[in-house]
Amino acid sequence: MRRSVFQVMLLSLVRDRGALISSFVLPGLVFLIFAVIFTGTTGGMITVRLAIADLRQSEASNRLVEALVAQEGMRRVGSATLTSEDVRDLVRSGTADVGLVVRRSGPPLGSAETGGAPALQILSDPAREISVMVLKGALQKAHLTALPDAPFRQIARVLERDFLTLDPAQKARLDRGLDAMRAGAGDDKAGGVDLQVPSERVDVAGSQNVETGVAYYAGAVAILFLLLSAANGAITLLDEKETGLLDRVAIGPGGMRVVLEGKFAFLVVQGMLQVLVIYLIAWAWFGLDLPGHILLWAATTFLAATAAAGLGLLLITLCTSRQQAQTLANIVILMVSAIGGSMVPRFLMPDWIQRVGWLTPNTWTLEAYGAIFWRGEGVAALVVPWAALAAAGLMGLAGAVLLAQRRY
Repeated sequence: MRRSVFQVMLLSLVRDRGALISSFVLPGLVFLIFAVIFTGTTGGMITVRLAIADLRQSEASNRLVEALVAQEGMRRVGSATLTSEDVRDLVRSGTADVGLVVRRSGPPLGSAETGGAPALQILSDPAREISVMVLKGALQKAHLTALPDAPFRQIARVLERDFLTLDPAQKARLDRGLDAMRAGAGDDKAGGVDLQVPSERVDVAGSQNVETGVAYYAGAVAILFLLLSAANGAITLLDEKETGLLDRVAIGPGGMRVVLEGKFAFLVVQGMLQVLVIYLIAWAWFGLDLPGHILLWAATTFLAATAAAGLGLLLITLCTSRQQAQTLANIVILMVSAIGGSMVPRFLMPDWIQRVGWLTPNTWTLEAYGAIFWRGEGVAALVVPWAALAAAGLMGLAGAVLLAQRRY
């Protein structure tokens, strides 16, 4: 008897090609995607998109910028003639992970002078804190490469101020040696010296009243559960087909189109209520300004729920059994959520995965919520994400109706 049960289940799996692929091919694909994402995030070099405005345009600043962008993991975005406002806009929009401005004013780069605003200003987005840390480390290395005399000038200044007095001849000899060291920049003569490069940090995105990551992960979790609940709700199609209920309903006016449109409407309303719960918690406990952005939030949530409902129905109508649908839906949702940024912030991913992410509803939803709650942008910045979500939902519904009419 045990052998017969085993054989029946084996034959059932082998004959259901969709379930077979879902059980043995898709898990390996999911592992591959996560392995690529996390090895690029933790085990490899993070690529930081850096916008630079060199307002000084001196020999020292040019040398510093060249040494900075030549480092592995630094990718310069924008032109070489950016202004500080250009850099600010690139960071706010997410085109750049972090920005660097070399001010016209301030002490000379690599000098021992102090006082006033530092020559270097870092423009940052608190949601990309790791990019700031990477930039500071890269600046230290670039400083030692391009301006190797800088740490020794600082040491000499401290010694002269607190411990000893140099006569004019000694000062001249010291200056000649340090100038020669600068002339030989790139020879790693200052290697091993720890230099804290003076800089000023200015956050140009995000709200000071919201904990970093809350705005991002509210949207990330919202779209993940929208997709999961839409797929689970759409699976009722297969249950109704097996019981014969779908056949009796489909012979009425409108046929399968009316059935799917009714399910679509329910999934959209259910999804909006689910997301509302998430954002109410974010507002009550973390200070996210939901009341101040309620209209833009409602429009974005409606379109995100529309995309999830349409794509969920399409995914389920592609399947022929409940087992196949459950496996396929869970794995596909995990994949698009990983690629789209619901599990790992997109700026930590390799560039090619970030580009693929634009094919997922997760990325467009996160882009829209980020524009509302993090960057404080208006309707103009939301038109493209809204259009992408609406198109995904309507095309998914249309595809599901066509498939259902042929199959059912």
